[in-house]
Amino acid sequence: MLLKHPLHCVDKLRQQCQQNALRPFIARGSNAIRCPSCLMAEFACFCQHRKTSESPFQFILLFHRDEIHKPTNSGRLIADLYPNDTQAFIWDRTQPPEPLVKQLKAVQGHCSILFPNTPTAQSQNRLPQSLPLPTTPEGNKHTFIVLDGTWKQASKMFHQSQWLKAIPHLEINSEAQRSFLVRHSSHSMQFATAEVVALLMDSLGHQQEANHLLAYNSLFNTHCLNSRKRRS
Repeated sequence: MLLKHPLHCVDKLRQQCQQNALRPFIARGSNAIRCPSCLMAEFACFCQHRKTSESPFQFILLFHRDEIHKPTNSGRLIADLYPNDTQAFIWDRTQPPEPLVKQLKAVQGHCSILFPNTPTAQSQNRLPQSLPLPTTPEGNKHTFIVLDGTWKQASKMFHQSQWLKAIPHLEINSEAQRSFLVRHSSHSMQFATAEVVALLMDSLGHQQEANHLLAYNSLFNTHCLNSRKRRS
């Protein structure tokens, strides 16, 4: 079966993880014949809806190791739409990948972690990112590190990574969240990774890009549900 789209960073990272794994990851619905591009069951493939474009920001997707293989993972949608503006790595508490370390040094001063300014973060003297964002060197974009996992996993990744503590984190305030929810009433406060990035774009004045990502995420959710219903 031929791939319908070129491999992007998340595809390559998943392949690398599969090659290095001591045992296979077996997800629910593993017996289904899946599209190699979108990972949905073939009858629920949504590849025709993928339209790549340019992002106003650079993204570093930092995956919890349990999240990278899930067909329901929404972080990969960012790489689907913005393959030229996205990098992906597996999180490690003490030994981040060397290419990631080099990249973080390259974007030092114009890089933020997308994570709430929690009381724990304050007690650890973590640096909150104030707006507007600092000016980036000409021709460069601000970089956001997106922690991709469940809320519990992302919290662990944020609080236990000493090597991330010097990087400021951007809090999307509650007023911006409420405004976003009013305009997108179908969304609850339980944001998926793709929705968090859409909220970020929306909060920073990039509504068109936010709507593009939200529409793609909505199609993704619909196809996921259709796949589950047909298997049940």
